[in-house]
Amino acid sequence: MNDSSAPHRPRPVGWHPLFSRLMVLLAVVAGVPDVSAQGVQLTRNPANEATSSRQRAAPTVVRVISTRSHMQCPLPGKNMRLLSIDSPREWEDTIEHQDELTALGRKVRWAKERVLVYALESKPYAGVRLDSPSRVIRLSQGILYWPVRQVMPEMGAEKATVLTRPCVMTTIDRAYWQRIKIVPTRP
Repeated sequence: MNDSSAPHRPRPVGWHPLFSRLMVLLAVVAGVPDVSAQGVQLTRNPANEATSSRQRAAPTVVRVISTRSHMQCPLPGKNMRLLSIDSPREWEDTIEHQDELTALGRKVRWAKERVLVYALESKPYAGVRLDSPSRVIRLSQGILYWPVRQVMPEMGAEKATVLTRPCVMTTIDRAYWQRIKIVPTRP
């Protein structure tokens, strides 16, 4: 049955139902925000959206396997850095002059684990230390919230004048995230 009140749109030459489905699939995969401007309409199932938004909002935890602090970080450079290392090749390209056993105290099982590194900028004195006290790291909506504690030298304590670059390295279970956010914790 045709609805005479709906305007009739002629199909473009060569338009095929399979092409329409392909455009919808490409729009979903590529994340095109407004595919309706291209003549393709996406339908949404509100029940699925409510379920998926609850799943995205629910935080999960990632297990911390090991943590090691360094007064002189094996990561090259002088500036603050926060990064994730995913493979032995990336380890070799990133960390200078130290293997996993020396820097972390253990070998990394790269198929199941990742390494997080947080380094402060260079300091002209000794005594500053970074620590990751938690046994789990919270992962919520694509953000990994990594609790890190900065331990300063005691007030009045004599500070050695030596150039240092404190950092902390943590081995965690493999997970997927878009960003890492440092959450400062109290000593």
